[in-house]
Amino acid sequence: MKLFKNLQIIIGLICPILSFSQTKAPYVNTTFGKGIGFASSDSSFTLALSGRIQSMSEVKQELNTNTTLADFYVRRCRLNIQGKAFHPSFTYRIQLGFAQGDIKSDNASAQNNLILRDAMMYYSPNKWLRIGMGQTKLPGNRQRQVSSANLQLVERSTANNNFTLDRDKGIWVFTNFNFGKALLKTTVTVSSGDGRINSDKNGEICLSGRTELLPFGEFHGAGDYIEASQEREKTPKLSLAAAYSYNSAASRTMGQLGEYLYNSMHANIKYYGADMMFKYKGFSLESEFYHRESNTSVITSKLDTTGKTKNYVIMGNTLMIQTGIFISKRNEIAMRYAEINPSQKIIAYFPAQKEYVLGFSRYFLKHNLKIQTDCSYFKVGTKESLVYRLSSVITF
Repeated sequence: MKLFKNLQIIIGLICPILSFSQTKAPYVNTTFGKGIGFASSDSSFTLALSGRIQSMSEVKQELNTNTTLADFYVRRCRLNIQGKAFHPSFTYRIQLGFAQGDIKSDNASAQNNLILRDAMMYYSPNKWLRIGMGQTKLPGNRQRQVSSANLQLVERSTANNNFTLDRDKGIWVFTNFNFGKALLKTTVTVSSGDGRINSDKNGEICLSGRTELLPFGEFHGAGDYIEASQEREKTPKLSLAAAYSYNSAASRTMGQLGEYLYNSMHANIKYYGADMMFKYKGFSLESEFYHRESNTSVITSKLDTTGKTKNYVIMGNTLMIQTGIFISKRNEIAMRYAEINPSQKIIAYFPAQKEYVLGFSRYFLKHNLKIQTDCSYFKVGTKESLVYRLSSVITF
């Protein structure tokens, strides 16, 4: 009896090996910029591993005090895992971040798992519908939707940094419909409202939506979400979009980002605006306008008897205009202007801001291998500064 059981185990181990040896071997592909791809012999399962490194050097000169500071660091270090499972209708994506800037918490009061940036499973029952569950970017302003690997300048704007929805956990529904040459895309989400940190589980949710109209058809190479006109569109391409979000009983100063509001306070936050992307030949123009408002403004901490410790929901309007043009096959000059006009409720603590940026990019293989440098002038209230940045990016 024991001999029979052992024989069963041996046959059970040998049969899959013999079966595999008689089938087509798994497929392996390597492409620079897309990583290493693996596929099962029947192509029902695929897995792609890719990564990205962005190294930075920065010199900041404070004009009011005439002081200069310099720093060198790894701005981003990312690992991406994606593929399909069982059937082409089911896909997945995971993104991990390991650089200090990726995992530094902007909310020290909460337990965080900030190494995990994206963790999504998608189901596409047909060509016009896709449903996703997990954690990824909410459908907010365009520049945040653009991957940091595909930026035209070294960093996103100060407008984006203060008026974005960022990532959250929930359910995403994507649709797209063609009307002749025109394309209409929508994204609707239901999420926790607390971002990547642990939810405070107050039972409230965040509802967000984004609608995009591409009147002249799709951009080549998904160029409506890639800064710089690298595909050299032969005919003008335009994307017009509007976004809206309502975060009920949010616990953080920017909804999905920021410190917890003091005294366990919550805020109902409305966020809305519009943006556009235009490309023709080697020219690109991107612009966005966004607004945030809340029923909660400045909060004084009960733990500070002096009454000086305060925080607030960042409210007001923000505008960003960015343009670039290729001066040769691989070299591009880009400029950006951004401003923040805070609400009168918080202007005493959060002053108006302006940003002017002039940059140069050398693309060796589009955004997959590039060197970028820019010079920025920032004005925050009465404080003025110049920032010089040099960045190298490799996506493999």
